[in-house]
Amino acid sequence: MSLATRCTACGTIFRIVEDQLRVSDGWVRCGRCNEVFDARELLFDMEREPAPDWPARFTPEPPPPEPPTYSAPPEAPAPPPDEPPFSAPSAQPQAWASDPPEASRRDVPEPASTPESFEAAEAPAPTEPALDAAPAYSAQRGDRLEPRWVDEPLAPFQAEALDVPTGAAPLTPTPPTPIPTEALPEFMRRARAGERWQQPAVRRGLMAASVVLCIALLAQMTLHFRDAVAALFPALRPAVVALCSVAGCKVEPWKRADVLLIETTSLTQMGQRNAYKLGLSLRNTSAVEVAMPWVELSLTDASGALLARRVFPPTALVPAVDRLGPEAEKSFSLPLSTGTHRVTGYTVDVFQP
Repeated sequence: MSLATRCTACGTIFRIVEDQLRVSDGWVRCGRCNEVFDARELLFDMEREPAPDWPARFTPEPPPPEPPTYSAPPEAPAPPPDEPPFSAPSAQPQAWASDPPEASRRDVPEPASTPESFEAAEAPAPTEPALDAAPAYSAQRGDRLEPRWVDEPLAPFQAEALDVPTGAAPLTPTPPTPIPTEALPEFMRRARAGERWQQPAVRRGLMAASVVLCIALLAQMTLHFRDAVAALFPALRPAVVALCSVAGCKVEPWKRADVLLIETTSLTQMGQRNAYKLGLSLRNTSAVEVAMPWVELSLTDASGALLARRVFPPTALVPAVDRLGPEAEKSFSLPLSTGTHRVTGYTVDVFQP
């Protein structure tokens, strides 16, 4: 439903919504002629109804005609004398004369006037209003029945000087009473909420908050990936160490087991009581320093059954180191004992916990 109304002064049609009518109780101001009128008088639906007619306002109506006066009708004339009785016509027809004798004519006087013409000549004719009697409203509007656009420049408004008495206090404008937000229509509340976020102070505050949040996110990511950042960017290592000193963390070598490659392994028996020595050679295939991995050793018997599985930390290897340089290769050994079990097979793997 698309509602519209028509200005009762200039006839301009405007779109309008029901919320505007409820707020102002139907009273609106024309944006063209500044006329205040009740929009409900000429309200119509643009989709279902045609625009209402715009009648000319302030047109003086002609005065009603005076009722005609009737006079008494004239007296009826005297009846004519009695005629002789009817006699039979003669056998021979008589020729009719073109003009009957004057004596046979009936001198019946005609009535002086008919009822329809009683005092008709004396009835005053309705007079149209003179042009000088037209109201100022019609003269200002130019007697236009429909509005039209006029491309004429508007004259600048010139305020008239007021005679202010000497010593009078200056007039201060009274601020308008703000309308509560709860009393506004829904579309006006949404517009006011949108304008609040467009204020310069609010926008500056949001930009400052965004910058602070971005810095905090960057610091959090640096702390979470501190080992990788220190290994990939050596120039940032002092800054990462200083940040960790504040946050209470520690920068360690980067733990990456996927770049470590086991080159050779060996399991050698030592003595008579199932003592063995594990030999291991590791190579770092990356270009950055990484942490030493943990070693998982699985022992099997002659049938392939699993006898034991143990995990050794980097400190159990000989020599005990905590990191492996970029593209470096190093050999390690690990002494161990299986007790009463005799080992015939083994499996070695490295990982990072």
